[in-house]
Amino acid sequence: MKRNGLRALVLASCVVALFSLLGMAVDLNGIVANELIPEISNAAGLNLVDQYIIDYTVEELTVLAAAGNTPGIKLAADRALFDISGGLFTLIVMTDEELLALAAAGDLDAADAYIFNARTGLKKVEAVEAALAAATDDALIRAYGKLLGGFYGPGSPVGMKTEAELLVLVDGEDLGLRVAAATALTTYWIIGSELTIPQVEAKILDATLYKPELAAAYQGFLAYLYSL
Repeated sequence: MKRNGLRALVLASCVVALFSLLGMAVDLNGIVANELIPEISNAAGLNLVDQYIIDYTVEELTVLAAAGNTPGIKLAADRALFDISGGLFTLIVMTDEELLALAAAGDLDAADAYIFNARTGLKKVEAVEAALAAATDDALIRAYGKLLGGFYGPGSPVGMKTEAELLVLVDGEDLGLRVAAATALTTYWIIGSELTIPQVEAKILDATLYKPELAAAYQGFLAYLYSL
């Protein structure tokens, strides 16, 4: 009887724990449907791209990308359309001139593709920093900044900066360096931060209007936490 009672207690405890975990599950669809803070909504939207590809037609995605009710809905639909169209592979076959023209018009994907094609000349941190300093279009500046963030991030053999240094850069005047710092900070936090989802959401609320790149760094971390 005692053994049976112990087994029943263990079983009941497991059931309670299971339902507790289920209750903690993040309702991503609920977030994108109702959340208007861009970085929080976008973090959820990034985790719904595959679901949107399954659930919606191209026509429906086109409408949602243009006129979705929240930033997360628009982003999820936009990324779904991008993936359906072939993603980066449809861009890297274009000429540099074509990609630069698209980047000048604000196409961030084209800017990423341009830098992907130029990657053999961007293997050193100094080369990326020089290219960033010479860039004039915001899309290219952001793309170079993301690449530079890989050099600045934890574990990089060259160019690595501390989290404290990055927190200074992410609040600076140079857009490319802010993006680089934000990219590296997201990596730092994914590897080692113990912040919870509510805590990261609170950090975003503090930063969203005044420190957009810092908010973007937290968005990347929140998207990771939402994916767990």
